Amino acid sequence: MSWQEQTASYSLPWKPAPHCISFYSGLVPFAPTLPPEVKRSCPSCGPEPGGEEKKGRGNPISVQLFPPELVEHIISFLPVRDVVALGQTCHYFREVCDTEGVWRRICRRLSPRLREQGSGVRPWKRAAILNYTKGLYFQAFGGRRRCLSKSVAPLLAHGYRRFLPTKDHVFILDYVGTLFFFKNALVSSTLGQIQWKRACRYVVLCRGAKDFASDPRCDTVYRKYLYVLATREQLGVAGATGSRACDCVEVYLQSSGQRVFKMTFHHSMSFKQIVLVGQETQRALLLLTEEGKIYSLVVNETQLDQPRSYTVQLALRKVSHCLPHLRVACMASNQSSTVYITDQGGVYFEVHTPGVYRDLFGTLQAFDPLDQQMPLALSLPAKILFCALGYNHLGLVDEFGRIFMQGNNRYGQLGTGDKMDRGEPTQVPLCACSLCSTRECLYMLSSHDIEHHPAYRDLPASRVVGNPEPSPGAGAPQDPGGTAQACEEYLSQIHSCPTLQDRMEKMKEIVGWMPLMAAQKDFFWEALDMLQTAAGGVGEGPPTPDS
Repeated sequence: MSWQEQTASYSLPWKPAPHCISFYSGLVPFAPTLPPEVKRSCPSCGPEPGGEEKKGRGNPISVQLFPPELVEHIISFLPVRDVVALGQTCHYFREVCDTEGVWRRICRRLSPRLREQGSGVRPWKRAAILNYTKGLYFQAFGGRRRCLSKSVAPLLAHGYRRFLPTKDHVFILDYVGTLFFFKNALVSSTLGQIQWKRACRYVVLCRGAKDFASDPRCDTVYRKYLYVLATREQLGVAGATGSRACDCVEVYLQSSGQRVFKMTFHHSMSFKQIVLVGQETQRALLLLTEEGKIYSLVVNETQLDQPRSYTVQLALRKVSHCLPHLRVACMASNQSSTVYITDQGGVYFEVHTPGVYRDLFGTLQAFDPLDQQMPLALSLPAKILFCALGYNHLGLVDEFGRIFMQGNNRYGQLGTGDKMDRGEPTQVPLCACSLCSTRECLYMLSSHDIEHHPAYRDLPASRVVGNPEPSPGAGAPQDPGGTAQACEEYLSQIHSCPTLQDRMEKMKEIVGWMPLMAAQKDFFWEALDMLQTAAGGVGEGPPTPDS
């Protein structure tokens, strides 16, 4: 018997409407007035106090008597926000509101043209929330009023994963690999505010895309070409049957969406990210493999629009050649620098010009103009998850959600409240979100994926200002880099020294071993010399590099 026939057999004295869904009074904000025959009680918590049956009111009907398909069908007409709120009222509605049947109907209502639910443990719920939360917002720079507006974004997109504004268009990549581009239709309203032209159209640039990139400078005038990393089916070689999926890089004109260049890689190589670095005549494409290795190739952008065929050489980047044990998770770049983040949260820097190096680190002490690809490790207090790179400054987000800024601060771009440069990562009191900035506008992207686990974890009590160190029985904190174990070994070595002067010398030696900045090491050595002199000894200065 279908759920329609089961509903008819109950002979209800009222017809359930899509909005008549809440069976509790005062528990959720959207609870409508219920007919007297419906029992106002939580199915899992028992009857409502004081809700005894009265004469002439008929027998009460429990919510659990309704067929599950009917309840799911009614709930699916609610807004997503109300479905989530209803699922928080009791155990019964939590199970009903969390079924894939409810989210399948909601997803079909939000995106009628979506034919497949996608992947994941909860495919329909993931698809519904991706499309419910997707949005692209912008705020124009300049003027007295700061107004946040929403752009006309492609409705066919299955969530928004990445976006990039160029001079004439905005490109958006969704979660199924479809790359959209539409007119960057920022116009001035009658009130002098910048708003998005509602009549702009969008088209599909390509499908099967993994990632895309353009000129890393913030000025959109330089973003002439769009490099798209995609997967394409290639016909088999002679003697083989069928086709193979191969990764390729396709180059499009951002002004018209016309493809002008394509390079295809061997089917054994699979990439997941692409970034650009360098000038137009020596544009370096950095490609990150699924195994965490970095490959690079060089093209001349000024010759891409010329119809010809040539072979480019794909070489292993020095960071993967010199440090083969590192597994790079993601990377970021600007015109003359590159940042690599490993799967263990380590950060390695690659700076190509002395001016940018001085702005970032405040010195040219370790810069080698003959070996500009040599990666430099940054000393950080925690694992790094995300990074953003400007021309002469960078931002890092660690596992606790804290933001660290470093580099040139001439215009206050580091957010520290002053205009002093920072030669090492400095924490700033901000929160992190998905942003992209150009010279004209600040863009904000929203699209929540329930398959992504929370990126941040709670800051240990020992690292919060004003909190004491945890007791030994409170459990050991996470220490992915082995820093705590190394410090315990250092303390053991200092404790084994027989005299105070020997302990001072051992401490100087340990400072030389620790991954500190040069200025920090000089400070500790000078301080130890002062303490050693005050204790009656003679300071011997910092140890030699051989120590």
